[in-house]
Amino acid sequence: MQYEIEDKGRFKMIHIIGDITPEVSTGILDNAISELITSGHHDFVFNLERTTYLDSSGISIFIHCLCDVQENNGSIYIIAEDNQVRDVLNMVGIDRLIKVYNGEKEFLEEQKVEVS
Repeated sequence: MQYEIEDKGRFKMIHIIGDITPEVSTGILDNAISELITSGHHDFVFNLERTTYLDSSGISIFIHCLCDVQENNGSIYIIAEDNQVRDVLNMVGIDRLIKVYNGEKEFLEEQKVEVS
């Protein structure tokens, strides 16, 4: 798994590339998110358009981030296409906790994100 962090208005958009698998890779991403939160960022969107596999360790990243940002009135969102990754998100009911968008354009329009 690789990831890229991009500024999108008030959001930090985290593009996750490849498989989200347990232990090492999720720990690295979790630490990076924690550092962003500590430095004052509280609004995140996880872009999973280039994610090829997701299991419970990936779900835990989203839940952990959600808990941390809610303490500071922050928010998180997920972008996931209609594929295996989206099926996993639906199966665990993540959409009851976190709004899931079909694409980046839909997210940017609905959240009225101005990008330069």
